[in-house]
Amino acid sequence: MSKQDQEFSWQEVPKTQRNHFWKTLSVMLGFTFFSASMLAGGTLGVSLTFMEFIGIVLAGNLVLGIYTGALAHIAAKTGLSTHLLAKYAFGAKGSYLPSFLLGFTQVGWFGVGVAMFAIPVAKAMDWNVYLLIILFGLAMTASAIFGMK
Repeated sequence: MSKQDQEFSWQEVPKTQRNHFWKTLSVMLGFTFFSASMLAGGTLGVSLTFMEFIGIVLAGNLVLGIYTGALAHIAAKTGLSTHLLAKYAFGAKGSYLPSFLLGFTQVGWFGVGVAMFAIPVAKAMDWNVYLLIILFGLAMTASAIFGMK
């Protein structure tokens, strides 16, 4: 493996280098306990009856679980990244659109995540919101750079 591709960006991740279930589960749970998810759930919770809320949550999670479960199964079997799966499915040029959309949405979620943390903390603690955005943006970036080791 070359020094440039320690993250297996352009090749299958060898079975010995793959993360195991519990490590991956902890990251996936982090996606669930996200401020935007909590805000959406809270908004639904006060807008619906309890049974409507439970029905919507179960239906939404069923659809999401089927979709992400299928993606996870394919990725676990092949050891390929989302970009490489898109490349094999849509071709080299055709993979640009799904890769761009994924990258674009992640930049958006980054901004939403930092803002949904920084703004309430800044208001509650009377701190500078811009400083919090910079600090927590750097912390999120560091976790992305260093990843799961």
